[in-house]
Amino acid sequence: MTLTISHIAKSFGDNQVLTDVSFELHKGQIAVLMGANGSGKTTLFNIISGFLKQDKGEVSINGKIINKTAAYKINRLGITRTFQDMRLIGNLSVKENLMLAFPQQEGEKWWKTLLPNKGIKHEQAENSQKADEILKTCFIDDISDSKADEISYGQQKLLNLACCMANEPQFLLLDEPVAGVNMAFREKLTEVIRKLKADKALLIIEHNTDFIETVADRIFFLNNGRITGFENYETLRQNPEVQNAYI
Repeated sequence: MTLTISHIAKSFGDNQVLTDVSFELHKGQIAVLMGANGSGKTTLFNIISGFLKQDKGEVSINGKIINKTAAYKINRLGITRTFQDMRLIGNLSVKENLMLAFPQQEGEKWWKTLLPNKGIKHEQAENSQKADEILKTCFIDDISDSKADEISYGQQKLLNLACCMANEPQFLLLDEPVAGVNMAFREKLTEVIRKLKADKALLIIEHNTDFIETVADRIFFLNNGRITGFENYETLRQNPEVQNAYI
């Protein structure tokens, strides 16, 4: 199970954001994507997930090129991502938000309204049970009935991650999952994320050094449109190119 990024380039007018980005991400691996503000991290996420088309290069899942694939189809192929704005529905409960995250539900098909809904009810019961398990894994089962806009920011981050888990992705792209979160919730998020790599590959944009040192199997540093790979945070920290990028 491999996500392959090959020679990706992207510019906006005269601004060359990505020049020649290449790397692979494998099942059981957590890779952290670092870089100064404006280095192109979110642009790369947008390209991988199909929200933006590259100028050159290829993105492939297990050898299947997905360059011209729509974002919703890329999601169905196994890539799920988060955004910095979590896009939760504030007036719905925690569990209701999670229930909506399950993909391709029978009740979403318009013609199902014309038929008996026995199949829909069975699916809803199954999804409800799955949701309870995910909520427990994410340490938010005790607030399942609370409105999403009434829970803490750290709990919203956990809910956002839970919604990704409902999609059962092969590859999970997380955009600053612990940013702005206090120590207690950062530890919970870290625990959940580390468990996820058992059957997934994760690519994470993050700046929190404690989190990076705890979870990263590999670090990709994006600078001047190109990627440099590091085995650990200490090696990255001592690199002159990295030091210059943050000065």
